[in-house]
Amino acid sequence: MSKNSRKKRKLKKNAILPLSIFVFFVLYFFSFWWFSKDQEKLQNVEVNLQDQKEDTRTLLTQLRYKQKIYLSDGTVSNIRVEEEYWDELDYILAELKEVRAPESFTEVYSGNSDDGLKFSTDLNYLRIYTVNKETYYKIPVDSKEEFSNVLKKSIYTSFGFVSQYKSWDRVSITYKDKTKKINKWKFDDLSYKMASKRIVGKVQPEKSKERSEYNFTISINIKGEDIVVETMGEDYIKITSHNLQSYYEVHNALYEYIKNDIFKIK
Repeated sequence: MSKNSRKKRKLKKNAILPLSIFVFFVLYFFSFWWFSKDQEKLQNVEVNLQDQKEDTRTLLTQLRYKQKIYLSDGTVSNIRVEEEYWDELDYILAELKEVRAPESFTEVYSGNSDDGLKFSTDLNYLRIYTVNKETYYKIPVDSKEEFSNVLKKSIYTSFGFVSQYKSWDRVSITYKDKTKKINKWKFDDLSYKMASKRIVGKVQPEKSKERSEYNFTISINIKGEDIVVETMGEDYIKITSHNLQSYYEVHNALYEYIKNDIFKIK
């Protein structure tokens, strides 16, 4: 064997050792990382299962204390319920008594919390259920109308419903004796200006309307229903829908957009 061949073989042997060490550490750290991720997933599952096991409250009690509730009916889906309306519903929920499953039940409204607790009602009974459990509660006769109105108001006088411009069929805005039809390609501009702060009572908005020099009325037709949105000064609006009304404190972007861009009042 030549001297050069022995040198090459020696160099190869010298290169194999650090390479082997490098590969070993790569595999070690990869295995450690993979094991850590797997353990983290298992711990999260165990925590979630533990949380579920620990909640021994009735389904009704769990529902009452949820922070985010979404409502649907046969026409509209996943409208978030304003906190103030959920508080109104809670007064009724607090009085409900558990009963056997009714012989017939055809849901009118359905809903869910953000963490998966579900419910539905035919306005005579409230059904609350999870994957593993289901309970029914009787709605008192003297609370039925109020219960129905708050559910309907939570959907149809909400910003979540009114601002869904893709469902708008026709829109017009009136100022005094002038009415302007809004083109469909401007629906999104108008919708994006609709931003609420909170639900309020009627007194302050009505006073604001009296003091305001400019007030506008937006008429929106959605699936055959006429929805009316009235600006009441810069900071308030009233939504009238399905013979129900709600007042909101809002950002002034809607008022300014209508005043400056639609009617060009300077």
